[in-house]
Amino acid sequence: MEVREEVRQLAAPLAGEAGFELVDVELVVQGRQRVIRVLLDKPGGVTLGDCAAFSRHLGDCLDMNQTVAGSYRLEVSSPGMDRPLTSLEAVARFAGRRVTLTSVMPRDSRRNYDGELLGPVGTTLGVRTEDKVEHWFDWTEVKVVRLALDPWEEVRDARGAGLPARERGAGSRRPRGGSR
Repeated sequence: MEVREEVRQLAAPLAGEAGFELVDVELVVQGRQRVIRVLLDKPGGVTLGDCAAFSRHLGDCLDMNQTVAGSYRLEVSSPGMDRPLTSLEAVARFAGRRVTLTSVMPRDSRRNYDGELLGPVGTTLGVRTEDKVEHWFDWTEVKVVRLALDPWEEVRDARGAGLPARERGAGSRRPRGGSR
């Protein structure tokens, strides 16, 4: 079994017990050093203290079980704002959000798609691009899908929530004349 999967099998139950979602496990080689990167999330986000405590616990378990042969560096962090979506459950959770998707094989000479996440529908997910065209992929055709930063998301959310114009930012101009 590959190292990444072995770490995932050990980390997943530990994360669940601690109230975290195991987002991903990455194995990166940087020169001669191997880095095992574990991405965690929880409602409200993970703190530096959460990451440090989980890193100590997981590191002890990895050493005790001799899961990883040789030397390595363990990093535990939040997935960040551009988090990868690594399951169809994550796709369902973030449907409607802006994403970037890279497919395994090109379609019409294209592998990269940016737009609104659609789905899942069965084992498929879609991306509605700026030109309003929907592109659907079976989960096995997806190399990576990540949340994309959308600077206008909060503005759209505020307008969609039916807030009064004053709370949406309208009417915030300085009055004409008079004292400042």
